[in-house]
This record gives sequence, structure tokens and C-alpha cells, in this order.
Amino acid sequence: MKKEDLTPRNNKGQKHGYCEFYYSNGDIGYKGNYINDNAHGYWEAYHRNGNIRYKGKFIKNEQYGYWEFYYNNGGELNRKEYIIL
Repeated sequence: MKKEDLTPRNNKGQKHGYCEFYYSNGDIGYKGNYINDNAHGYWEAYHRNGNIRYKGKFIKNEQYGYWEFYYNNGGELNRKEYIIL
């Protein structure tokens, strides 16, 4: 069964607002905000096993600021990056 796309959209049909994506098993895949089809603000993504994959901020679809990336093994930190636009 295909899941309905519940991503909020603006009057131009662009993704706009808070969004969550779920894997077919019902576990969360990622969550964050869009502004006019661009990822914007704080985002988190998860491995298929439910462990955190990464977290950080986007500005107009570009990674910005402190980002943390995690291994698939239970949340062990892989690396931190500071990204400047």
C-alpha cells in the first residue's frame, strides 16, 4: 500500500512547512521543515533501525552550522562538522 504524501504545500505546490517521512515499516526516516521546496531549519534523520543518522540545520537546502553524523550501531557519534555557506 502506498502511503499518502502528507507534506504540506503552498499555493504553488511547493513543500512548505513541517514534514515527517516514514519508512514502509512505520519507523521515522526524517523530520524537518521546508520553505518553498527548500529544506530550512533543524532536521533529524534516522537509520532504518531507528537510530539517529544525522542532525543539523539547513538554510535554503544547504547544510549550515554544526552537524553531527552517527553510526548505525546505536547512536555512537561518527563525526561532527561545522559547515559555512
